[in-house]
Amino acid sequence: MAQILTALYLLAMLAAGWRLFGLGWSRGAKLAAAIGLVCPVPLLVLLPGLIHPERPFADLLRAIGLALLACGALCLAGGVSAAWLRARRR
Repeated sequence: MAQILTALYLLAMLAAGWRLFGLGWSRGAKLAAAIGLVCPVPLLVLLPGLIHPERPFADLLRAIGLALLACGALCLAGGVSAAWLRARRR
């Protein structure tokens, strides 16, 4: 189940990056929206490990949260770059 949710999160970030490129917003608004899209899911895993570092699996929670954050940002950037390349080709 966790693998399915992770895959859905990454696919959603890819689609969000694709759609975010097409909006006529300013770069600052797009950046704020991207941060707002990428951060919530990894923070659900990352914050418990940061708040209670003495718990047994805190280091694992931190590692998973950071990996989700990095992969989500990469997928969002991948969606933006794919949309940019497609728009440039036309």
